Amino acid sequence: MAEDKKKNINQVPQNDSNATVESTESIDFEEVYLTRGQLMWRAFKKNKLAMFGMWVLIIMYIAMIFADFLAPYNPFTQNLNHSLKKPTTVMMKYKVPDLKTTMAPYVLPEISYIDKLDYTQNFKTMLFPSRIKVKLSDGTELAIIDKHVVEIKEDGTIVPKYLPKGRKLDERFVLAESIKLVVRTIGYAQVDGQWVQYKDETEDLDALVFGVDDKILEQGRNERITNSRTARSFVAQNEGWKFGFFAATEQEAMERLTAVKLEQALVGIKYYDSDFNEHEISLDEAKIVSYDYKFYPVKWFVKSWGPDKTDPGRVGYLFWVIPLHYHLFGVDNYDNNEYVSINIFGADRYGRDVWSRIIFASRISLTIGFIGLFVTLTLSLFFGALAGFYGGIVDEVIMRFCEILMAIPGFYLLLLLRAVLPIDLPSSQTYMLLIFILAFLGWPGRARIIRGQILAERQREYVEAAIALGFPDTRIMWRHIIPNLATYIIVSSTLSIPGYILGEAGLSYLGLGIREPSASWGNMLTAAQDVYILEKAPWLLIPGAFIFIVVLAFNFVGDGLRDAFDPRALG
Repeated sequence: MAEDKKKNINQVPQNDSNATVESTESIDFEEVYLTRGQLMWRAFKKNKLAMFGMWVLIIMYIAMIFADFLAPYNPFTQNLNHSLKKPTTVMMKYKVPDLKTTMAPYVLPEISYIDKLDYTQNFKTMLFPSRIKVKLSDGTELAIIDKHVVEIKEDGTIVPKYLPKGRKLDERFVLAESIKLVVRTIGYAQVDGQWVQYKDETEDLDALVFGVDDKILEQGRNERITNSRTARSFVAQNEGWKFGFFAATEQEAMERLTAVKLEQALVGIKYYDSDFNEHEISLDEAKIVSYDYKFYPVKWFVKSWGPDKTDPGRVGYLFWVIPLHYHLFGVDNYDNNEYVSINIFGADRYGRDVWSRIIFASRISLTIGFIGLFVTLTLSLFFGALAGFYGGIVDEVIMRFCEILMAIPGFYLLLLLRAVLPIDLPSSQTYMLLIFILAFLGWPGRARIIRGQILAERQREYVEAAIALGFPDTRIMWRHIIPNLATYIIVSSTLSIPGYILGEAGLSYLGLGIREPSASWGNMLTAAQDVYILEKAPWLLIPGAFIFIVVLAFNFVGDGLRDAFDPRALG
């Protein structure tokens, strides 16, 4: 019968007011009650900055856990060829005179080198020939192809593998173990308005510098002129005897020597067969028809550093247990070219990948806050609880000791505690010492606040009832009083974690914390002390951006937790 009395309001005619009232009165309402946790989560979600900070921290801690997988290179491996290398440019276009095509992402070899014309240090990409096609004196054409850029199948068929898209194998070709370019360089100096030759040398080059001397492949020769003081001074000091500068001062030499010129000509091509026998083709009897250069594809899940014979040092592990052979991204360095790497955040002065070191450094910078906080909370809860619960002489002794520690400036006390300890400790021991030093500085202030809150809670009825029932002091403290301080403990702890991160960064920046070759965000910033480095390699400041973002994220999350624990915000 009860079901018959329930009616759908949409089925009642609008002109029947009695029926409408009856149907409205029969509507069932379902009451939904949210738990305290659900109310807190709802309040936390209202703070958009807190949600942003939470996701930033989640991403950072996931990256910390999977550092071995995300790092394309061993963070300790040095490569002086890439000293202060800028962030790698990933290319999509392949361009030679007879072929222009779009390709999958790739990188080119890079090197820091001294320019032979103006004698300044530069960083350039390099051109390693992968295929050179020449027309011989008898009219036939021959292609010399590096064996690393082709694939030899089981049936003996040879197919292009790392030749550019659209390039087929020539009808007549030879596979070479390596290709070298025979280049003749003639140097001239303009002395008293006349060009005087001071250098004539021929050398075998594995590669050419892109944008500097690669034109000799297209035109057969290349000419460059400079009047920079550096070049003129260098030539005058080293070759001045050829120009009669025996008694000339530097100023006189600079006035007489007004320009320097280099002429480069490609005079031959050398290649080595599988038995390392040398073959040479003179360009007096041949002409270059076309050429290609080596490129190195950027791929996902690339096998690079790890537990194998090529890298017997540090081994990458997943969850610190499972050996890693593959990493998230990297370059397919198929011929083990020492000049090839992908450094998305550049490289430091030792040629180490900055991105890999940042990811590994996060394991120190992101964990020191939680471990230090655990030690601080343990000390502050223990001493604060003793002082607040028992009072009297116990309270006086503990509080006076806390005041003495708080009266000493924190930064100077930090330096004092670190200075009395050995400076050459291993990084693992230094890490633990930093934790206890930072915790030692942080517990007095928090202990005073906890002591005051416990004094207030001790006067509450539920505590007096527990005392009257004869419960032990430890049970009253840890089962009744401390849980009521959870709001303050959680919020203050979240807001204090950035202090530990900044403390470690400051000590490491000053050389008193984590030391080389181990990495933390603080000691990676020691390069910021060198103005020259800041001008030439500003990407070395990127660890500072990570510190800024993480500290800001913790502050956002702390503000969100404070709102979530506020009873007035729960609705």
